[in-house]
Amino acid sequence: MNDHELIREILSGDQQAIQQLHDRYVERIFQYIYIQTNSYHDTEELLQDVFFKAASQLDRFEGKASFKTWIFKIARNTVIDYYRKQNKERQSMAIEQGFLEELGGKDESAEEIAVRHIHMNEVLEIIDKLPTHYRNVLHLRFIEDFSIKETADIMGKSVLSVKSIQRRARMALSEKMELEVSSR
Repeated sequence: MNDHELIREILSGDQQAIQQLHDRYVERIFQYIYIQTNSYHDTEELLQDVFFKAASQLDRFEGKASFKTWIFKIARNTVIDYYRKQNKERQSMAIEQGFLEELGGKDESAEEIAVRHIHMNEVLEIIDKLPTHYRNVLHLRFIEDFSIKETADIMGKSVLSVKSIQRRARMALSEKMELEVSSR
């Protein structure tokens, strides 16, 4: 059943559809929030807020964008609100080992996985040094695999703006990686 069908079922009172939709997005939303907060406890609280907001506003979901885009926009706004309320600076990014393993292939040897994870951790450390809007674009585009338009909708920016940010983020990442490699 696709997201739109599940939403129709939810709005007609189907409790199992609620669980299916939740299960479909909970891990990805958790990971997105965790990358922004670097706090397991805060991420769990914000995750609950995201799903509460989504559930309470579900009747207002118009289907103009995909549900995935819509719920990620709620997640992004929830994180922004969190930082406004807490007046905190974003701490360093951390990605759980299980998430990194999902990025790899199943046919790799343990040594290949270990080497790739070392390289991935190095890349993530470099990404963490980029400005927040660069990190957000890179995460949404290349980890979550959103299109340029979906990323623009989530970030509340124009398509051209996201393309520009993505280009600058990739250039900055490339420059920082070259500096990192040349300094070794």
